[in-house]
Amino acid sequence: MISLAGRDIAHSWGKFALTGLGLGLLIGVTLTMAGVYRGMVDDAMALLNNSGADLWVVQKDTQGPYAEASSIRDDYVRGVLGMPGVARAANITYLTMQVRKGQSDTRAMVVGVESGQLGEPAYLISGRHIVQSHYEALADVKTGFELNDLIQIKRHQYR
Repeated sequence: MISLAGRDIAHSWGKFALTGLGLGLLIGVTLTMAGVYRGMVDDAMALLNNSGADLWVVQKDTQGPYAEASSIRDDYVRGVLGMPGVARAANITYLTMQVRKGQSDTRAMVVGVESGQLGEPAYLISGRHIVQSHYEALADVKTGFELNDLIQIKRHQYR
């Protein structure tokens, strides 16, 4: 039986090679898709775990804060705060956008938080905490931005 299979492969070597190549590409694409999905889940879990929240409330009829902008009005946040067992509630905005540094654009997740509320970074490596309610920014060390870099988000510049 094995010699019959060997003769069949030898007779149609091209078909065998193309089938092997096709299966290899299929397995490669499947593993790539699984890796991309795993990376997206890990990014989402990092945001959730770093926020310190036990429960997330997102805008209805959106794909959530990772795929598109999701925001709720402040009166909903106060309504959640009034529910039994809720100690703290905060309004946080997540936006994925292009951020300009120098002459190049970088894709970044921009997070809007209220000072002293859930979602604010627990500690800083360098620089200072945000003290104004507008036009100040913190950058994660993984972005590659450094202290005093000039970064443009939409029409505003941040240092």
